[in-house]
This record gives sequence, structure tokens and C-alpha cells, in this order.
Amino acid sequence: MKPAVALLGVGMFAILLQGVLASLIPAALTPDLSFLLVVALGTRLRSTGTGLLLASGLGYLADLFSGSLLGLHALLRVLAFGAARLCSRQLNLRGALPQAVFVGFLTLVNALGVAALTAFFSPEAGFGVPPLGTLLLHAFVNAIFGPLVAGGCEVILAFAGEDDRGRHLLRLEARSYRS
Repeated sequence: MKPAVALLGVGMFAILLQGVLASLIPAALTPDLSFLLVVALGTRLRSTGTGLLLASGLGYLADLFSGSLLGLHALLRVLAFGAARLCSRQLNLRGALPQAVFVGFLTLVNALGVAALTAFFSPEAGFGVPPLGTLLLHAFVNAIFGPLVAGGCEVILAFAGEDDRGRHLLRLEARSYRS
């Protein structure tokens, strides 16, 4: 319970910080901190249930603060958590470069998801994908900040008592030979 409360507090702070940054610098240069935290949780958190609850809660808070359709970011955050969880089990997403590439790709998919769901539930809005340059710039900014947020998430989890540093990337077991 302690890691979940700590991460929820950090997530709420991240959403507020993102809002402040968005008012000071252009939106394309503002990292999506709650999205990055959800991806980091997908690769670092042991409990899938806790991660899903945190992802949906942070997504719902993002919906409330952004003024978008209620449930839009909550759904996309849950899907991002699931994608990060599944990919981290199959791929080594512990290094900075693999995390950055994964976060950049997932940012592009998330932007398409926002556009598609907005067009589906609000047909008068149309399919509003940002210009490609803006979208790629935002994905690059998220890719830069992704490993930093993942490292911070790992520190918070270690502080809260859910240290995952002992997990090996590849399990090596000794063979036993019987004669």
C-alpha cells in the first residue's frame, strides 16, 4: 500500500507540474509526465493490479485537468501500462536507449489514440492529429525524459520498500547431474 500511495502522490504532482510547464513553454516541448510515469510503472512495478489502478487513476486525473473527454486518458493510460508491462517481459527495457525508443514510439501511438477516440466520441471535432513535426518533437521530448522518470520511479519504489533491483534479466540456474 505504501508504494501505491507514494506513486499516486508523485503522479498528482507530475500532472500539476506538467500543467505549469505547459503554461510556460510550448506544448510540444512539455514532457507528458503522467504518461511517462505510467510507462515506468509498467516496466518497474511488481503488482499488476496496483499498476492498473494507478494508471487509470492518473489517467482520470489527466482527464480532469486537461478538460478532455472523461475516461479518454484513463483508457489510454491503462493501455500504455499494459503495453509497457507486456513489452518489458519480452524485451530488455532497463537501459536508457531501449526505454527512450519505446517511450517515443508509445507517445506516437498515444497521440493517434487520442485523435481516434476524440473523433469517435465527438464526430464534430474530426480526426485532429497534430502536424507531424510537432508530433515527432513531442515524442522526442518524451523519449529524452522517459529514462529520467523511470529512474525516479525506481528510486521511489526502492524508498517505499518495493525494490526490484534483485530481479535478473535472464535466469541462470545450475544444472544438477545425478549419477
